[in-house]
Amino acid sequence: MIRIRWGIAYCVITLGLVQPMAQPLARADEVPATNPLSGNEAAIREGRSWFRNVCSVCHGGKADGAGDRGTAADLRVFNKGFRRFMQIAKEGKNTGRAMTMPAWGGVLSEEQIYQIGAYLKTLALPGANWKEASN
Repeated sequence: MIRIRWGIAYCVITLGLVQPMAQPLARADEVPATNPLSGNEAAIREGRSWFRNVCSVCHGGKADGAGDRGTAADLRVFNKGFRRFMQIAKEGKNTGRAMTMPAWGGVLSEEQIYQIGAYLKTLALPGANWKEASN
C-alpha cells in the first residue's frame, strides 16, 4: 500500500512542479517506428522502475490493466505500434469514461517514456505489436 501512495504522491508532486519546466515534445513524425531502447537491459530496468512507480496504479503491476484505480488498458496486448504508444503516453487519451489516460509528456522525459516502452515490450503477449500500427 505504501508503494501505491508514493506513486500517487509522486504524480501529484511532479504534475504540479515539473510540468511548467518540461521540454518541448518531439513531433509524432520524429518518433521512430520502433523503440531504439528495446532490448537494452539498462533501459528495461529503468522502464520497469518508472512503470511500477508511475503507471502501475492504473495499469496494474503486471501491465494487465488491473490497477488499484480500476480497469485500464492491458498493455501486454498493445497493438497500435510504438509511435501511437508515444503519442498516448505524452498527450494522454480521453476515453470518455470517468478515468482517462493523463498526459505524461510534461512530467516524464521522452527517454523515460522510451524506457517504459522497452519494459512493456518484454511483457508483450502474442499478437501485441510494438513496431508499426496495425489496422
